[in-house]
Amino acid sequence: MRTLSLKTLKSAMAAVTASMMLFSTALSFPADEVAAADTCVIDLSTEYQFIRGFGGINHPEWTGQDLTPEQRQTAFGNGPNELGFTVLRVFVNPNKNQWNLAVPTAKAASDMGVTVFASPWEPPSNLAESGGNNGKLHLPKSNYGAYAQHLNDFGTYMKNNGVDLYAISVQNEPDYAHEWTYWSTDETTDFLANYGDKITSTRVMSPESFQYAPENASWVADGGKKFYTKILNNQKAWENCDLFGTHFYGTTRDWMNFPALENCGKEIWMTEVYVPNSDANSNERWPEALQVAENIHNGLVVGNMSAYVWWYIRRSYGPMNENGTISKRGYMMAQYSKYVRPGDIRIGATEQPANGVYVSAYKGNDNQVTIVAINKSTTGYSQNFSFSGGTITDIDRYRSSASENLAVTNNLENDGTSFWAQLPAESVSTFVVTMSDGSFDTPDMPDTPGETPLEPDENGYYFHDTFENGTDSWSGHGATEPTISGRTPYKGTEALLAQGRESSWHGLEKSLNSQAFKAGNEYSFSVCATYLDGTNNTENFKLTLQYTDSAGETKFSSIATATAVKGSYVQLANPKYKIPEGASNLVIYVETADTTNNFYIDEAIGAVAGTVIDGPAEVTFLLGDVNNDGVITSLDVAAARKGVTGSFATNIAALAADVNEDGTADGSDLVQIQDYVMGRINGFT
Repeated sequence: MRTLSLKTLKSAMAAVTASMMLFSTALSFPADEVAAADTCVIDLSTEYQFIRGFGGINHPEWTGQDLTPEQRQTAFGNGPNELGFTVLRVFVNPNKNQWNLAVPTAKAASDMGVTVFASPWEPPSNLAESGGNNGKLHLPKSNYGAYAQHLNDFGTYMKNNGVDLYAISVQNEPDYAHEWTYWSTDETTDFLANYGDKITSTRVMSPESFQYAPENASWVADGGKKFYTKILNNQKAWENCDLFGTHFYGTTRDWMNFPALENCGKEIWMTEVYVPNSDANSNERWPEALQVAENIHNGLVVGNMSAYVWWYIRRSYGPMNENGTISKRGYMMAQYSKYVRPGDIRIGATEQPANGVYVSAYKGNDNQVTIVAINKSTTGYSQNFSFSGGTITDIDRYRSSASENLAVTNNLENDGTSFWAQLPAESVSTFVVTMSDGSFDTPDMPDTPGETPLEPDENGYYFHDTFENGTDSWSGHGATEPTISGRTPYKGTEALLAQGRESSWHGLEKSLNSQAFKAGNEYSFSVCATYLDGTNNTENFKLTLQYTDSAGETKFSSIATATAVKGSYVQLANPKYKIPEGASNLVIYVETADTTNNFYIDEAIGAVAGTVIDGPAEVTFLLGDVNNDGVITSLDVAAARKGVTGSFATNIAALAADVNEDGTADGSDLVQIQDYVMGRINGFT
């Protein structure tokens, strides 16, 4: 939520103090550092948005190279000569066979606690059509369901490969689609409203507009902030959109304020920009690099952004040079990213205490307040910072200028409630201020968007997958290829076929929605399964939970098992299955115990614990009762003879005829059935 900004406070005492300090220190300042500024008041009680972090994209498909392990450490580590990035953006390749390219750096970052999110440029080629005059490609509405499945599958793939994917966006720059996919603002709103809830493997981000342009801008026919206004005005679209993303290309400071979006209760991220240009080898230019710090400041203070994400992490115009060293532009980002950490809350600060000076402040854990002060002017200032509440115990300063890169000065002097510091011309200073215990309430990491509990429907169901309109967020487990099939549904007209299996554990899987399914709680699960192929008359099916335990290891837990008769559905059900304590990344999947036959599932349901879910009745038969009429007579002898010499009418008939239970109904079984009917034996051996 955005609150009213503070008015600049001036007092006679501050003016007197400033004059005395200036007089006592002027002789030691360089000639351009004798100007005094108004007091900058830090207000601990005024809170704005929380901070998710800072970072950039890794895009080996376009750059031709992945980040090396050393470069990943430089990007996401927070030690000396490291950037302290806490957000990573990755590319959703339209070809799922190349999804593996995003994994190495994403997994390394995820293991370091970095927030990883993904952006698509194009849908799979079989879903797209020509974009005509609007862009390279376009996605017809008839393929929205398949596209939602594509995005959901990417989230599942990343999580199965150890990447805790935070979110996936609808589309990268749909309003600047010369080289990718065009969407109108109505189309993205429609997609979110009617298909956003199909993406359950991760959170859903809005489309990322090319520019955060005003809706009334004459050059914006259908883009910019119009994407977000239409989502806000559509209840279903807004509910299905967990957070908002935008790009800042060509976005001026006065465009960044958007009260309607800032007050909607969901995070806004700036997900791509480079400032001020992409000239080769421009990232070391000074003072040009100061524009990066100013752009970050404007995004956080004017736009209330929770994240700021650069374009390429490693590039000759990016925060990291091609050789892996940090550039001047990188140091501008590091003035924020190393010290303003995930979960910090932006607080009140006098934003412009002097001409060309921009200040923002943040409070976080361990009684820490971080102040970032940019002086882009050619005049140096002696700046007073005064705290409205709390007691200062220690101050460390980190400064970058033409000749400095995060140069540190420890233990700046203070009087407990204020301190003075030099802001040299064309420099950025970050002050890490430690306050005494009780100076303010330490903020907790805010609730994650989309984590409000998901309520079950009137039947007690959290999900009910019938496969009538698609795969319902089920995907292949292992090498399995999931396909909708009308060959043998349990209900309705469609079921989900598992084919191309290379091992018995290859099957069909679904990521459980963390809004509904929690570790340590009980739930009711049911999936119906059958098979038609193979020579075996029965198939042992298993419904299993795959999860990550508290130690970060992948574990498996049995939910239910059942044996199906060929051609007949069996129900895999457990009305009171408890998810293990500490489990995360929950995935249920159906597999078989022994074979690699194709199989089908239908009517997959997850529900409130104790919910009894209807399913196919258990298949039963009497050995010797080949015609299944309840008694063993000469008619069964005839049916057995016909089956042994030709074929049985049903698989159940074949099982009933196999009276010696050796797996095959043959002549020896026929003899026993005849002897039983003739009274020569009293039972089968």
